[in-house]
Amino acid sequence: MTISATSRQAGPFIGDGTTAIFPFLFKVFDTEDLEVATLQASSGAIDELVLDSDFSATLNADQDSNPGGSITLLAGNLATGFSLTITTDMAEEQTLELTNGGAFYPDTINDAFDRIVILIQQLQVGAGRAIRTPFPDSADMLLPSPALRAGKLLMFDGDGNLQLVSLATGSSSVIGAQQAAGAVDGVNKDFTFQAAAGPTPTPQVFAGGIFQSPTEDYGVPVFISGTTWKITLTEAPAEGPVTILLFA
Repeated sequence: MTISATSRQAGPFIGDGTTAIFPFLFKVFDTEDLEVATLQASSGAIDELVLDSDFSATLNADQDSNPGGSITLLAGNLATGFSLTITTDMAEEQTLELTNGGAFYPDTINDAFDRIVILIQQLQVGAGRAIRTPFPDSADMLLPSPALRAGKLLMFDGDGNLQLVSLATGSSSVIGAQQAAGAVDGVNKDFTFQAAAGPTPTPQVFAGGIFQSPTEDYGVPVFISGTTWKITLTEAPAEGPVTILLFA
C-alpha cells in the first residue's frame, strides 16, 4: 500500500476544556512511534507527553487502507489556553532483511518502503520549523562553534548573512545588546538598562529569547539617572534573561 498523505502532523488542536480525544490520519506502525506535545499559549512552555502515562493511543486496524487513529489524554480534557500536536518519532532503522531463495512477501516490501517515506516525512516536520531561505538565496547561514557564539545574539548584517552581536556590559552610550538588570521571578516587571542620557531610547526587548511587542508588552522607557533607564513589562517574565537591543 502506498502512503498518500503528505503530512505527518495532526493539529495543533486548540484546548476547549471539554475534549480529550484527538485524531491523526497518517500511517503508524506502533503506538510507541507517536510523539505528542502540548503548548501553553501564555508562557510558551512545551510539554512532551508520555505514552501510557499522559496519554493512550489507538491505531486503526488496517493502517494501509485506513491509516491513523487517535490519542486520549489520561489526566482529563485539554484545557483552554493549551494546544496539542501529534506527529511520529520513529527510529531511524532498516529492519527488513532479504535472503537468497527466501519467500517474497509484497506487504513486507511495501512496509519497508513506507518506513522510508515516514522517515522522510519526519525530517520534513523538523525542517518545516527550521530557519530557511527561499530558493535560490545563497546567504551564509553557518553558525560558529559554541564557544564563539556563547552569550551573543543572532542578527543579520547588511547583506542578509548571519551576524553575532555581543552582549554589552553597559556604558554611557551602548549600541548593541545588553542584559537588563532586575529579578526574573514571575513577579518583578521593572528592569533597568544603560543608554545615553538625552532623547528617550526606543529599544527592542526580549524576555527569555521571546520578542516583546512595544506598547503591548512594555511601556516607554523612563529615565532614572546618569545612563540608567527603566523599562516596565506588562507581565512579569518567568524566564530570562531580559535583553535590551539598542540601535544607533
